[in-house]
Amino acid sequence: MTDLQSFLVEYWHTAIVAALLLLISIGFFARFVFPALRLSGELDSAIGALKDIRDQADGNVVELDEISSKAMAGQALRHLWSEYAKTLHPRREDGVGGQSRIVGWRATTLADTFFTEQAVVDTRLKTEYYKHLPGILTGLGIIGTFTGLIFGLDRFQFPELVGPDGKATIDPTQMMRPLKSLIDSVKHAFYVSAAAIALAMLFTWIEKSL
Repeated sequence: MTDLQSFLVEYWHTAIVAALLLLISIGFFARFVFPALRLSGELDSAIGALKDIRDQADGNVVELDEISSKAMAGQALRHLWSEYAKTLHPRREDGVGGQSRIVGWRATTLADTFFTEQAVVDTRLKTEYYKHLPGILTGLGIIGTFTGLIFGLDRFQFPELVGPDGKATIDPTQMMRPLKSLIDSVKHAFYVSAAAIALAMLFTWIEKSL
């Protein structure tokens, strides 16, 4: 039996908590960090495209289709733009030959009504759940600590201090073996708890930064 197998057999309770921490960490990066980075790229591209369209039109944008195809093509903004565009009303003027042409658009509703942080970011990234993730990690760390203490104390047994002749005997080797087992159990539990708290702090920083 390898050292790893021996560890898993003896400290299976600590290994379960460590495995949960690993799975949560993988899920955090796969379902929050990477989607957040993609969303950030979409928003940066949209802002850049809007600035280019505004500069080319000298601040008076007439073609809404250009905004839709260039700036609002991303998943995060496409639906919101389609809803907001319905609230825009054209301003028309008579051109050459008496034909009416669109010279601008009048907004009847603030864009903030549609392009909210809740709609663009929070719903898509499920930020409400990930705001509570540090508390879940800390709770798992506490569970790991108490589990290690309980199992360590449960296995802890002092050796017999009375020999076959009825006289007291103290064998340092026999004394150290159960103590070492208890200390190892508590040590691994503390490692897992420290890792959980460190991950909670790291994930909080990442979540707020993104």
